[in-house]
Amino acid sequence: MTATNLEVDPADLQQIAGVLDGAGSALFGHAADLDASPDAGASSGEVGKALVSLSSSVAALAQHIGSLAESTGAVGSDFAGTDGAVAGAMSQQQAVIGP
Repeated sequence: MTATNLEVDPADLQQIAGVLDGAGSALFGHAADLDASPDAGASSGEVGKALVSLSSSVAALAQHIGSLAESTGAVGSDFAGTDGAVAGAMSQQQAVIGP
């Protein structure tokens, strides 16, 4: 197994967070549309229950996507802080060891 370098750009994480937040918000907006009382004749009750269940599921999924977006955005600043700390430690180490 070979090691690979993983480079994470905080700006990329912020962009991902923005995309997720937009998707979650749009999805949450559709949840209310699904919470309707349809007229499906004899099966209206069952169709209504199915739509309420679907509406609830869509709203929950939208909330999870929103949480994921928030976490992704928070991680971006963590990576930036970690990169800065490691770079500082490495430059101090280099100064002690010499060229």
